[in-house]
This record gives sequence, structure tokens and C-alpha cells, in this order.
Amino acid sequence: MLHAGTVITRNEIFRVASLFLYMAMLIHVTLIGDPHLLIASDPMLIASGMLAMLLLVGLGRYTWPAVVTYGKTRILFELLVINAVIATFTLQGAGSILPLPWLIGVAGIFPLAIVGPVAYLAVACVAACGLLVNHWVHAPISTALTLLYPTVFAGLLAQLLSDALDVKRLAMRQAQVHDRRFEALAQATRHIFLIFDGHWRLKFVNHALENVIGFTEQEIARSDFQIEVHPDDRVAHQEALRTLRRTPGSVVVSRHRSRHKAGHWVWLETRGYNMLSDDVIDGLVFSVEDVTARINAEEKLEQEHTLLRAVLDLNPSMIYAKDADGRFTISNLAFQRRFGYTSEAPLRGRTAYEVFLLHATAEERVAAYDKADELHRQDLLVVKSGQSMEDLEVQGIWETDSRSWFRTNKYPLRDAHDTVTGVLAITRDVTDRKEYEMRLEHQALHDPLTGLPNRRYLLKKIGEGIVDFRVKQIKLAMLFVDLDFFKSVNDTHGHDFGDKCLLELTRRITTDLPAADFIARFGGNEFVVLSNASLLQANTKAQGLLRAISQPLIVDDVVVKIQASIGIALLTGEHRTGSDLLRDADAAMYQAKDRGRNRAEIFDAALQTNRTRRAQMDVALRFALERHELSVAYQPKVSILDGSVTGFELLLRWTSPEYGRISPVEFISIAETSGQIVPIGLWVLEQACLQLRDWQARFPAYQHLTMAVNVSMRQLLQSSFLSDVTEVLKRTRIAPQSLELELTETSAMANPLQTIENLTQLKKLGLRLALDDFGTGYSSLAYLQKLPIDVLKIDKAFVFGLGNNASDTEIVRLILALAQTMQLETIAEGIETSEQMAELKSLGCFNGQGYLFLPPVTASEAEELLSSGRKFPVD
Repeated sequence: MLHAGTVITRNEIFRVASLFLYMAMLIHVTLIGDPHLLIASDPMLIASGMLAMLLLVGLGRYTWPAVVTYGKTRILFELLVINAVIATFTLQGAGSILPLPWLIGVAGIFPLAIVGPVAYLAVACVAACGLLVNHWVHAPISTALTLLYPTVFAGLLAQLLSDALDVKRLAMRQAQVHDRRFEALAQATRHIFLIFDGHWRLKFVNHALENVIGFTEQEIARSDFQIEVHPDDRVAHQEALRTLRRTPGSVVVSRHRSRHKAGHWVWLETRGYNMLSDDVIDGLVFSVEDVTARINAEEKLEQEHTLLRAVLDLNPSMIYAKDADGRFTISNLAFQRRFGYTSEAPLRGRTAYEVFLLHATAEERVAAYDKADELHRQDLLVVKSGQSMEDLEVQGIWETDSRSWFRTNKYPLRDAHDTVTGVLAITRDVTDRKEYEMRLEHQALHDPLTGLPNRRYLLKKIGEGIVDFRVKQIKLAMLFVDLDFFKSVNDTHGHDFGDKCLLELTRRITTDLPAADFIARFGGNEFVVLSNASLLQANTKAQGLLRAISQPLIVDDVVVKIQASIGIALLTGEHRTGSDLLRDADAAMYQAKDRGRNRAEIFDAALQTNRTRRAQMDVALRFALERHELSVAYQPKVSILDGSVTGFELLLRWTSPEYGRISPVEFISIAETSGQIVPIGLWVLEQACLQLRDWQARFPAYQHLTMAVNVSMRQLLQSSFLSDVTEVLKRTRIAPQSLELELTETSAMANPLQTIENLTQLKKLGLRLALDDFGTGYSSLAYLQKLPIDVLKIDKAFVFGLGNNASDTEIVRLILALAQTMQLETIAEGIETSEQMAELKSLGCFNGQGYLFLPPVTASEAEELLSSGRKFPVD
């Protein structure tokens, strides 16, 4: 039985038709044919049996089509059998059996089961069978032809029907495939597919509807159902639908929000197609996509883009991006304004050459091209290498900011496959920071007062000079300039006054020297000059500096005169560092001071040897006291009137295991410079007091014996000196008037106000005070008369010329007159001849010491002198 929608095939028609054909033939033979004839003839029995077999085959094929199947060969065999049966029945004369109806039936049925040219061959066989049968029964030719035409016609008609059924079957099968594919696509897609008729009645909807807006097909199919559209989108959406309905073949796109069954809004993008004119579709087709995620992503992307744009445009740095060809793709507002643009559009797609040259004047084009070329090459290098460029500093990227400093970082831009697709550049204006760094560097390398290079810069410059000397064999001379007695200027007039003097002296030095010379302030009152000059040329420059510096200075209506000592050293291969050259120039400068100041001296090897010895002795002297290398000697003071001993001057001696006996002239200055004079001086003071106490106790006749001890200015300026002296006096229990402290005139005048104050405090203790080497310094009588001294000691330099040099005699006479006026005692140093002693006596000096009497002696020798009561001849 066929079901609705089942496609009838030619094989099915053949199954039914062949069964009924066999049944009809069997009935026809049985009812119409002669029974005796059917039984009596063997061919008839065979034919009847074959027909019965064919009936059974047809019945089985009809009943069990899936079991009883035949191919083309069996069908052709069956065709031959049925033709043979028909021929046998006709030839045997089974009743009124005629071949025509049955042959027509066979010709109309069997082509349904055979396809192709074989079907036509089968029809031809059936027709040929009819002709043969008619010939065997001696039928007229007209009768045979009359039988032939319907047979062939039935066969051809069956073949045409067979082809038509095949075409229909294929068409139906293809239609089913299309239907199933459409259904599968409609159900598998996430899009909603809707089809409405012209009256907006739903014809089709897929299952995606429920996933997108939550409603089922049944709910949306109701005539009263409407999807709620957001009020803000409703008017535009309805207008789009009306336009779609009115316009055949039109397409509309609508993006709107619809309410989900759960209550929230869903963004939908609807594409509508008017296909009412399509006979198959005959409706309005809609494809609806849920674009909520896309809308949210677009909004987020837009927000991020807006934020990025704001970050770019609000950033004071100049930012741009280029593609792999060096063309601008992105730029921020700071970059646009820097090059005269008001937006990003004119820059996009252009190269650096176009950007730089567009606003450049004719005079600026060459420089603009060079800058553009440098920028373009850097960007392409980053793209090509894939490596960043960082901290690129350049001064001025445009004519309007040629004094500004910029720092640039450039980074390669990469895609998802790590391929470099462009370059990102960030340029910051670092002018303030750069100027600050330059100020810091200038401050680090320059003197804040004079603006000259400082010690650090000088050492760097000397280092560069040493390199040039080794490579290029240049000449480099150093002039070490030290201002003489500049400390007294500060002490007298104040440091502000001294700073003004330094500024004027700096101006004089820089004016006197050529611009090529390097001038630095090495210390408080020290200047260093580096010049590519020979020793002769350096000495000439030094003399010019001495003249320029020594000119009177007028500062704040005060006139001062400052002089300088200059040391000159020439760079040689032996100088490894800048400190080596400075050491030699400094040594030459100190030699200039030792030789009278206000002069220039050139360094030589002997000077270095002396300086090295002095440095070594400085180290040794620091341990001399604790190693008991120091000792004292005593030189008697003698009355020129009667030759009696009135006192002793204690003199310090140093015997070093390494250097032997060292002259006080040599090591006292070292002790002064190093500060060792303070502990050594205190030790000497205590030795003097202890020895004096011992002698006074052992020799009662010498109760008024005095002991003189030299005191340096460094000792005197020590805040603890007064208390130290007081402690020594208490500990040794000597009479203060027996101790005489000697201070040189030169040191006393170095700081006269402080000297007066400290000596006054010592005088209150009852000590005797003496001014040594009087006449060799630069005493001011205004200060001298304020000094609380008791004794003036005439220097041996004046005593030596007595009797031979009239000027020395006059100087001694004046000193004695001054002492008499100031009611001071006098004592002459360095008396070596009787003539000198006689001259001093005649001039009014009645105390002396010197080799004429005794050289400095040991304590035991002095004791022997005291115990003997010896008097020296003075007549």
C-alpha cells in the first residue's frame, strides 16, 4: 500500500502490473481455453506451468519487494519466458487466445523495469515475437502490421512513463534533500529565521527564537503576539518594516532592542527580504541575529578608543605610530601642534619628509629635510631590526624650539604573528630636566663663587691633557697660583669683602690670559692655569699674572694690595695622573713662597726630592714623641755687664734613626704644618718647667733663673692652651715669672687681635712674654704697643753686621730706643765676636746669647755651668 507523500516509481508499477498481467493471463487461459487441449499437449502443460511460476514470482515480488528482487538480466529472462508462454498458447490454439492483448501488455509493462537502450530492445523483441506468431498462424500481413503498431506504441509509452517517473523521483528526492538541509541549517544556526505572509501571519520560525529572546514557536505563532521593541528604537524599526512590505524585492536592515521573555533588553540586528513575488517563498523573510555582545564590545571599544584618544591628546609628550613603510598612522595632539597641524587626518599616510617640508620655509628646507631623513631612517631601522631605541636625546627638532631638549623612545609594533608591522615613538620635552642636569653638572664642575672650573673639573681636564700628550705629543704647562696672606684679608675685612676681591682677581686672571687657556679655582685662594705652552711661555704668562694680581684693589672704598706665589710645572711622561702634575706645581709654588713670595718658580727634580723628604719626615715626626726621639738643649742667656748666667733658652732637637740629626729649621716648619707642634710644644713646656724646678732647688743662688720656651702661633690659638699652661705650672710648682714664652714677630702679626687677647690672658698668670726675631717681620707699631710683652729679642741677622754694617747698627739702635720707650728688656741673639758684644753694650743692650759664650748644651753641661758659678768674660 502506498502512503501519502510516497513517490510512485516505475519498479512499483512494474510489481503491480506484472502480477495482474500474469493473473489475467492465467484466468483467461483457464476460463476461455479448451481444457482438453491444455491437458493433452505437453507444450501447453509446460506453458501453463511456466505461467503459474511467473504468477508466483509476481506474487512474491509484490508481497515481499525487499526479499524478491531481480536485476536487469532476470527481468529480460522473465520477458523471454512470458513471450514464449504467449507464443505457445497462441500456436497451440488454446481457445481463442490471441497474442495481441498480451503482447501489448508485456510491451507496456516490462520497459518499466528496464532502463536505457535495453528497454527499446525489449520492446523490439516483443514486437518481433508478435510478428513471428502471426506468421506461424498464417495471419494476413495487414493483420500482423495492425498488431505491431499497438505493441510498439505501448512499449514506447511505457518507456516514456518510466523516464517521467525517474525524473519525478529524482526531483522529489532533491526536494527532500533541500528540505532537510534547510531544516538542519535553520535549527543549527544561532540566527532566528522567520517567514511571514503578506498579512504578517507566521509561516516558519526556527528553534533559535527561544534561545535568543526566550519565546517558543507556539507563543510567537499566536495571532495576538507581538515582540516588544524598545521605545527608543520602535519608530525606526516600524518604518523599516513598512518600507519592506511596500517595496517588492527590497531588503532592509534594522538594529533595535527587543525585550527578552526574562525581562531584559536584547540587541537584535534584523535583515528583512521582501520575497512575496517569489512563487515558492511567497513571504517576508527575516534573519535575526543577537548582536548584544557585539554592541557591548563596540561600545567598550568605542570607550577604549575615546579613552586612548584622550590619553594621547592630553599627554604632553609627542606620540606617533608609523606603518612598515614609514607612513604615519596615529599621532596625538602634541605632535600635530608641534608641526603646525590641527588634526590627525592631514598627517595620516604621509612620510616624515612630507610632514617636515610642508610648513618649512625656503631657508629651513635643507635643515628640515635632514631632520626628516634622520627620523625616517631611525623608524625604518626599528621596523627592520625589531629592536627598540631608547633614550635618544636631541636638541631642537624644529626651528621654533632649537634650544629645547627632547628624549625619544621608539618601539616596534607587532601583530598576532609577532611580525613587526610598524613603530611607536614617544618624544618628551626634557628641557627643564636637561637644563637642571646641566646646572647640576655645571655646579659639580664649577666654583659657585667665581664660576670657574673647580678641582674636579681640573683633574678631568688634566686627564684629557695626559691622553693628548701621549697620543699627540702636545705641550702642557700648569701654573699653580696661590694668593699670599689672603687669610688676613678675610680676617681683617670679612669674608664678603674677600669674596669680592676673589671675583675681581678672577676677572683679572681671565682677562690677562688667552681664551684657550683653562683656568680653575683649586681652593679658597688658589687658582690653576693649564696652557699649551713651553716653560718659557708659561713663565712669561706667570709674570703677567703677578703684575695683574698685584695691582691695587678698591673694594667698598677700601684699597688692598694682594700678591701671589706661582709654581710652574711642565707635563712629562713621568706624570701618570693629574695629581702627579698638581704635586709638582704645588711644590714649585711653595718654593716661591719660601723664596720671598710674589714670584714664580719652575719645578725641578731637586725640589721634588726635598718635597718627598719633607713628606716622609712628616710621617716620621708623628711618631717621634712616643718613640722618645725628641730631646732638648739649653743655651745660656748672659749678662753683658758682668758675664753671669741669667737664664736659659730651651731648644728642641730631633734625632731620627732613619734620617739622623735633623735641624730644627727643617722639622719645626713640618710640625707647624701638620699640627704636631701642639703636643710637642706642650711636652717641651713641661720639660722646661721640670728642669727649671730642679735647678732652682739644687742651686739656691739661681732662684731668679729664667727658662725661655718658644711658642708657635698654632699653639697660642689653641683654645686649651691657657688651661694647659696653667696645669703645667700647678703640676711643676714653679714661679710663673721664671717661665718666659717666646713668640716670633711674624706669627704674632699673622693675627694680631687674637694674639693680643691670648697673650693678655697668659700675662695674667704672671708669665714673662718675649717677642723673638724682632725686626724681621712686618710689625705694626699700633699693634706692637698693645702686646703685653716683657722682652724684645734682637734677631741675629742684625747682630751679625754690627761693627761692619752701619745700617745694621742703626736698626739695632732704633730697636733699643723703641724698647726703652716701651720699657721693655732687650736681649741680642747670635753674638759670636767680642766686637759685637762691645757694640751692643755701647748701644745699651745688656743681655745676650750666642756662640761667643756657649752653644746649646745638654742638661748635665748646664748643671756643671751653674754649679761652678762660672762667669763669662765681658770686658
